[in-house]
Amino acid sequence: METDKISGPQLIVDSDKCHLNIKLMSHKAKHNNLIFRPHFKTHQSRAIGRWFREYGIDKITVSSIKMAFYFAGDGWKDILVGIAYNPREYAYYEKLSGMSRVIATVSCPDAGRILAAQCRFPLEVMIKIDTGYNRSGISWDDSEGLRACIKHLNTNNRIKIRGLMTHDGSTYGLNSRDGILKHFVTSVQRINSSRENAGIDDLIISVGDTPSASIAENFTGIDELRPGNFVFYDLMQYVNGSCSFDNISVALLCPVLDKRPNSRTIVIHGGAVHFSKDSTLINARPVYGMIASTDKNGWCKPEDEIYLSSLSQEHGIIDSSNSNLLDEVMPGDLLTIIPVHSCLTADCMGGYMLTDGKVIDHLRQSNYDSEFSLLYR
Repeated sequence: METDKISGPQLIVDSDKCHLNIKLMSHKAKHNNLIFRPHFKTHQSRAIGRWFREYGIDKITVSSIKMAFYFAGDGWKDILVGIAYNPREYAYYEKLSGMSRVIATVSCPDAGRILAAQCRFPLEVMIKIDTGYNRSGISWDDSEGLRACIKHLNTNNRIKIRGLMTHDGSTYGLNSRDGILKHFVTSVQRINSSRENAGIDDLIISVGDTPSASIAENFTGIDELRPGNFVFYDLMQYVNGSCSFDNISVALLCPVLDKRPNSRTIVIHGGAVHFSKDSTLINARPVYGMIASTDKNGWCKPEDEIYLSSLSQEHGIIDSSNSNLLDEVMPGDLLTIIPVHSCLTADCMGGYMLTDGKVIDHLRQSNYDSEFSLLYR
């Protein structure tokens, strides 16, 4: 792994592991006769997005209208904007429709009514259903709300309701494969109950959380799969059994700043602005990352489990009390740390280096902010 040019925190991507993760998930979708529409919010990189094309993938999900434009500019022609429709962004949807097939997400009857009044171009819509995550969407047992939303959308003959979608993010907080599968089955049953109550025969069902997509083998009742985190995986997914350690394709390299023998702790340059503040519970204690072993090719599972135990803005504290790590490192050494939540870490860092030292793009480090802001000036 090339590290000579690294001076501060640097997010590293193992492209071989990414390719394998993409291959395995795309094959699972194909084997189960599912439409595969991976979520690109995790990597936010045109370069990584192109790797998906190598496996025949031509449909994607994004988390913002800005991200939709970013990937449409790289030739993606079938894009679901997964975030709930914001009426203030209508003009962007209309503009995007000239570049790509765009699918909007509507999460409540009022949004459906407003979109129907605004829409002046052919537009497909997914209606978001809340199957228990309690973040956004029409509750799975609110048949009155669902039918009201459908009624509003149907007042505009330019709008076609494509289907129902859900993101059951509750699975990310579970710590067992059995728990994830049980939650998944319940979520699928609930969204199919919504489909029965919708009164429309040809609605598709779209689901999209990585834990369920990784662990489940039976996808009866589902037509489309939209996971995103699987391209990288992370410590949270490893802990909950969604992946093996060898599937984790990102790591944050952080320089050692300080050694504190009295507390057996190590201070690194790598804090909340790099990792995010997401944590996962290990032995009933919150941790913010795991120290990985390294070799010439990258990282691998360590013999000793050593964790990032706390974060401030720029600093991270590693508890080395049960290891010899404190005696083995010096200020300036790089430690390889597996992040808890790769989606947020990638967004915080806004850029990548491959294990061979090549730098690849990320939406946050591109010039796209200025390009996007000029669309309607």
